[in-house]
Amino acid sequence: MSKFVVTGSLRVLGLQALVMSLFTIGFLGAHGFSVDSKSALVGGLIALLPSGFYVWRSSRVKTRDPRSLVKAHYRAESGKLAITAMFFGVAFTQLGPIAALPLFATYVGTLASYWAALLLKN
Repeated sequence: MSKFVVTGSLRVLGLQALVMSLFTIGFLGAHGFSVDSKSALVGGLIALLPSGFYVWRSSRVKTRDPRSLVKAHYRAESGKLAITAMFFGVAFTQLGPIAALPLFATYVGTLASYWAALLLKN
């Protein structure tokens, strides 16, 4: 994988981590250490960690063969979706009380920052 692609992927992950942190800090400031702030953090992690898996998995390909590259990205995306579904399941069944609004607001904000990262220039 080219240095440009890896650098761009790290920029996306960095922006996602920043957005997750801002949402979580916002909920902490508004509600203190509460179910809302915990839920915001969990929502951000549900977006960020699978994205990190995607970057790691898709960057392992060392070939320029288009067919292999497409296969690698499909595998990475499939894994990302499976991890995301698993994390949502764990969040709602194993983590005690969860507030849906902060969780989904932070998840969507963190995930949407992907598009903003693509628009940023070096």
